[in-house]
Amino acid sequence: MRNVLTSNGYTLVDAIIQLAVLMLFSQLMLFYSVWFNQVEKHFLLSEAIEWEMFSLDMESYLSSVEAIEEQQYPSGIRIVKDGEEYDIECSSSLIRKQKFQLGNEAMLTGLKLCKLEVVRNQVTVRVTFENGRNEERAYEVFISSQ
Repeated sequence: MRNVLTSNGYTLVDAIIQLAVLMLFSQLMLFYSVWFNQVEKHFLLSEAIEWEMFSLDMESYLSSVEAIEEQQYPSGIRIVKDGEEYDIECSSSLIRKQKFQLGNEAMLTGLKLCKLEVVRNQVTVRVTFENGRNEERAYEVFISSQ
């Protein structure tokens, strides 16, 4: 087909058409990369997702507890719920849960700083992630009288 259009080989018109196609694809790639960065910023932040999952987990442990007390070292709380004792403590880079002071289950990882406090019927959790993001949440504690 090339022989039908021109018999002289590669022409200036061919070069301009190929350059136009290349410019079109480069603009599409630029648009895609900007769009993907926005999507990644808003939807793929693992810290925000982990924080919300941790918050839901904490709410389930703090409803209908029999007793709660604050621990000083390491910073944490001890909860008695349904006859079972749970320790939720700040470790060096995570918040961990222990049942009857046995084993460790990581609840939230990737932390630089962490603080758990009990004030009246509220538990306040303050964390700083490794990337500098700060989060704080207060949870109401519902103490059951069984």
